[in-house]
Amino acid sequence: MRMRQLGKGHSVIFFAPGEVDRQIRSVIPGRVTGEESIHVADVLRWAMHETCEDILHHLPYWVHQGVDHHKRFAAYKDYSTSRDLGKLQKAWLQRESRTLDEMYSVSPQSDMNPEIDSVPALCERVQQLRIAKLVDDRIAEEQEREVAHEVEWEPHVERPPKAQPAKHDLRPDIRRFVETGIISRLSEQISPLLVPVEMANAIDSTTEWSPSPLATADFTTTVVGSDGSRLTDYLRPVNWILSSGSGKDSVVVVISPFEAHELLPVIRRTNKVRLHVYAPRVMASMRSFSDLTFHSIPDSPAEKWTAPPHARILFDLFAGQLYFDSKEQYEEVCVLLALSRAHPDTQCTQIDGFVPKECRTGRFSPFTESKVKILKELTGLRRKGMGYYRTHMGQVLNATPLSKKTLSEMPP
Repeated sequence: MRMRQLGKGHSVIFFAPGEVDRQIRSVIPGRVTGEESIHVADVLRWAMHETCEDILHHLPYWVHQGVDHHKRFAAYKDYSTSRDLGKLQKAWLQRESRTLDEMYSVSPQSDMNPEIDSVPALCERVQQLRIAKLVDDRIAEEQEREVAHEVEWEPHVERPPKAQPAKHDLRPDIRRFVETGIISRLSEQISPLLVPVEMANAIDSTTEWSPSPLATADFTTTVVGSDGSRLTDYLRPVNWILSSGSGKDSVVVVISPFEAHELLPVIRRTNKVRLHVYAPRVMASMRSFSDLTFHSIPDSPAEKWTAPPHARILFDLFAGQLYFDSKEQYEEVCVLLALSRAHPDTQCTQIDGFVPKECRTGRFSPFTESKVKILKELTGLRRKGMGYYRTHMGQVLNATPLSKKTLSEMPP
């Protein structure tokens, strides 16, 4: 505390509990009774006395640190000339553990640690303080550890059950698509990307989601015994996408890393399709890959081809993207999922934000039932136990509208 002009119009009053009052009176020379008043000089005398006592109490630690520093510095100087790494290790490395006898036994107290004599400055300071004996600093160290209660949490992550991985297979229809740029809609080796989400609740609910974008059988099938039509813990991440055509005629197909590796020479040779790099945006500072223009083989055409808007939204949802690129994308997701944001004048909103078909006042949505629950499950599988509530998608799936500040930070 810093006080200016003390004694020139300013005054100070000391307040202290009874224990401190007794301590102050105990250091006052010649006073025994507690009836006499305490003066400023008495308070200052007690403060200096406590400072000296604290110095004496921590002196063993100070001496130990000084001796240890001297040994390390001497070893470093010796190493600088001799380059003997063994001497440096002997002085610097300390034992990681001690025996119970060394930790808890109280050995006969010696007058002074012999190692102090090797440090003249330290020895002189100890003599100035008139210290004849030093308490073993290890005793206080163990007492400090004993009273420092700590609660240790050890989380146990529930791993998915063991499964045998499926063998990779490059199907003929996929190779034909790469060679010609034309895809067969009747192929059983290519299916809509959102089939696992469509089949999550009911087998007959496959007509609500858009049939585009597509995914190959090698991408959806990851373990033996699974045909890729259900959500499992072994969902493959979306990283490689094939595209052909432009505008409304664009075809977007998600493929596996194995297929990308095997088809890359064919893609370079035929130039009928483009191979795009993709990754979901899981951090606010992360670049967006949703438009598929970051990198492609071969390069995108001069008119700057981008993925169709509806396809971008769907593979962003399936890949587990957590942040929107723009206000428009946020609005499109709300329209697609029939959330209250897209129907501001409705009076019957469900607890998860879904608006039934008969109560909608905004743009069309193909869903007659809420898809928020299944998208929560899908995003949870993608995050593998990591929280995502504070992200854009986390707030949407928890029926929390994005704040005006968040919306203002997004591009239009």
